[in-house]
Amino acid sequence: MDRNVWFERRAVDALRGLDDRAGQGTILFAHSYSARAIFRHAKSRGWTTVLGQIDPGEAHFQIVRRVSEELQEYGGTPGAPPPAYFEAWHEECTLADWIVVNSEWSREALRRSGVAGGNVRVIPLAYEPEAIGPVAPREYPPAFTAARPLRVLFVGHVSVAKGMPALLGAITQMAHAPLTLRVVGESAMAVPPRFRDHPAIAWVGPVSRSDVMRHYRECDVLVFPSHSDGFGMAQVEAQAWRLPIVASRCCGHVVQDGVNGILLPEVSAGAITAALTRLIESPRLLAEFSRHAGGAQAVGVDALSVELLRLEHA
Repeated sequence: MDRNVWFERRAVDALRGLDDRAGQGTILFAHSYSARAIFRHAKSRGWTTVLGQIDPGEAHFQIVRRVSEELQEYGGTPGAPPPAYFEAWHEECTLADWIVVNSEWSREALRRSGVAGGNVRVIPLAYEPEAIGPVAPREYPPAFTAARPLRVLFVGHVSVAKGMPALLGAITQMAHAPLTLRVVGESAMAVPPRFRDHPAIAWVGPVSRSDVMRHYRECDVLVFPSHSDGFGMAQVEAQAWRLPIVASRCCGHVVQDGVNGILLPEVSAGAITAALTRLIESPRLLAEFSRHAGGAQAVGVDALSVELLRLEHA
């Protein structure tokens, strides 16, 4: 919060230098949690304000806290932001002429927090894949076996909020199934020894971006079981490599259920088990998902600018 206030003061000082050149048609964009003083200044000048909401807001923190309380084994409940944090955020939302979120899930989460109205617009995060050239659809074996198991990948912040306990629970339920799990990313939770030493789980940890791309290439399916996520860029990265996805519904809409992956009905070990079992039993389904995968869901920087400029005429 102190950093946010420091940034706002610096930004307002910089904006004062523009006051003589910026007229009534000026549009000012600022990111959430560090926009209150900036928006106050902008409104005093008659400018239009656009809030870039970086996460699903207050409801997101409530979801994370609830899930963590239910799963104390994984490190306990994180500290909640003080009331002043969300009081300032609600004022930002009130001062904003437009609020840009990155997913329908974030729009719904804002509604749950009392931020509702026609001024909330969904614009996915911008992503432009590396110049990797055309990526052919993947080939899968006729059947998954102990010698050639289903290679499941998780990429991201390893935490309760990202659904890791549910994924680990699924691995436990599928003890005799031919599958392995790679966990790529920094851990922010306690991992029980039964999972840390599990023979089917490889805890890779944080790696360079090039190494992340290697794991996308080498695995068969990405599982993205987040309880709440503003978007989930790992999904778009995976799609650029034609990697099918099993995803939560509480994030950016990248997966079309039954087309390029599977949408979970809920974030639970049972739901993930059902999805992975379906894929093990039908490798051809994975091949079909891969054929329909690609970078089409990505919004590039140019497309992002077009979407933002449309707010001027909305």
